[in-house]
Amino acid sequence: MVEIPRLVAVETTSHCNARCPFCPHGVMARGHGPMDDDLFAKIIEDCRAFPLPAIEPFLVGDPFSDPQILDRLALIRRRLPKTALRLYTNGHALTPQKTDAMRGLRLDHLFISLNTLDPARYEAVMGLRLERTLDNLAYLLDPARRDEVARRVSLRMTRLADTTLAEQDAFLAYCRDKRVRPLIVGLFNYKGDVGSDLPVPRHGCEHTGRLDILADGRVTLCCMDQEGEHGWGSVRDHSVLELYRHREARRYRDAH
Repeated sequence: MVEIPRLVAVETTSHCNARCPFCPHGVMARGHGPMDDDLFAKIIEDCRAFPLPAIEPFLVGDPFSDPQILDRLALIRRRLPKTALRLYTNGHALTPQKTDAMRGLRLDHLFISLNTLDPARYEAVMGLRLERTLDNLAYLLDPARRDEVARRVSLRMTRLADTTLAEQDAFLAYCRDKRVRPLIVGLFNYKGDVGSDLPVPRHGCEHTGRLDILADGRVTLCCMDQEGEHGWGSVRDHSVLELYRHREARRYRDAH
């Protein structure tokens, strides 16, 4: 069997402009900053050595907190033209100017974490102003440009313990109006760093088939291991494929 990852996730920055309680970013001990350009370019070149199905330039920080994100997206498209490019963001820094700069990129899937349409609650949960995010979305989702930016757009809502049905219904109605796919999820516990009542799944974890790389180049167990406590090696010293085939990575895959 040929061992290649189904997905490589690259944290281009560990900085985020939001402070959501369902994300471990607020309790993260490691530094907040971007990946250096040479390291990012090295990772992309490593990924050309095998047929990579998908890449996500995102892990814990918000991609649009990275001042180089537009150049990085363009580099991925040039060097990995057959690899699906997916991006996750809260959309607050996805300004009309950035949307215009992304025209022609045609991301394969753009996910935007919206969570609520109540302005006061949005600010309480995310620490951001809803009006700006909705203005950004209105510009992005205009039929005149949306398909040039992304083939598919999904809006995401994380249900908290006090999320109301009215909030959920308003979110679904907004998604229908904008012709985007709604995603409603519960809380993930991030190894206990975020409180969650979701049960431990009985099935194996899908994340063993991917490789997650932090902004400093270290490989982490998965997107739930935000500090890299359970990782192995660094792309500064090894190739992407070597790290995916590392004995520690194989141990986790074999356990599933």
